[in-house]
Amino acid sequence: MKPADVAFLVAVPLALAARSGAAGAADGAPWRGGWCSVGNIEAKIACAKEVGFTALITHGPVERMQAFAKLARGQGIDAYYWFAPTPGDKALDPYRQVMSPEDDQRLAELQADTDPAKHGYQFGGEPQPGHHEVLESPLLCFHHLQVAESCRTQLRTLLDACPELAGVAFDYLGYRNYRHCLCERSRQLAAEYRLAHPDLDEATALDRFSLESLVAFNNDLASFVRTIRPGTKVATHVYPVFFPDPLYGNRLDVDYCCQTVAWFFVPYWSPERIADYASRVVRDQARYHPNAHGVPFIGVYSGKPFADKSPEHLTAELATVRQAVGLGALSIYNFDEFTRHPELRAALAQALQPPPP
Repeated sequence: MKPADVAFLVAVPLALAARSGAAGAADGAPWRGGWCSVGNIEAKIACAKEVGFTALITHGPVERMQAFAKLARGQGIDAYYWFAPTPGDKALDPYRQVMSPEDDQRLAELQADTDPAKHGYQFGGEPQPGHHEVLESPLLCFHHLQVAESCRTQLRTLLDACPELAGVAFDYLGYRNYRHCLCERSRQLAAEYRLAHPDLDEATALDRFSLESLVAFNNDLASFVRTIRPGTKVATHVYPVFFPDPLYGNRLDVDYCCQTVAWFFVPYWSPERIADYASRVVRDQARYHPNAHGVPFIGVYSGKPFADKSPEHLTAELATVRQAVGLGALSIYNFDEFTRHPELRAALAQALQPPPP
């Protein structure tokens, strides 16, 4: 990927800056969460401390999670279990999401595309205007009680086994076609919803049912986590995009809701769009849940054939976020990149230095 012009700063109001400092670690520092792999975790913990991140989010076998949580806690970093209810258990195969024939055809075309970047595909982020996209990864349909029960079982097992975890972070809670599921159970529930809302046309009813059931599933899981271990923090990354309302995350009853303000791939988001999304993420964070914190999320890959965000471009994106809402709470994936690339790590550390008085 070729970086876009990075010589920009956007003149936007700073009035929201005070609300971006969501408390994270015990010392009162802003919550900054890095999503990473569990390999070479010692280097990632050291990197987090160096750049000013307070939390790391990863997943792996129980033994690796136990070691990660213990080590992170000993270094003053909050450890989160990265929970993504993607298919894996064959017993759940009957509960995979179903798409339309047109979506299935588009999926086949994407899977056959040999270009690493798949000609502008956004890999679960907001598609470019005029692009029809679906998520390549299969997803489970959370309208089935069996899926909810499986999620609860997995979460209980990890939390029971890893008492030193500070929290759980959800991911991949959404729709494969970014709108809805068309399995028989989903259709039945959507039809019941429309009957209960006769004032809505069919398309609007389906969108609202899909959003409300998605929000309810997130919130039920968050409540379950807090019930089985009171005091456990819950974070989430709103992904894949829900196309009818990309910034619905403030409806989620979580402690830290990471919503995308700058994505991974070309065409890079404009400074105007970054500032707008960051402002809305922070400004609207407590509209539905007074204790929720909206966290700007930035996607970073470096040196990949499908994505290559330069330190200069990352610096510019962070400067735009700082102008819009300050650089308090923040979340980034892939945090591994900052252990692999010293220039990126230096850019992040510099950007997060407190501004001069």
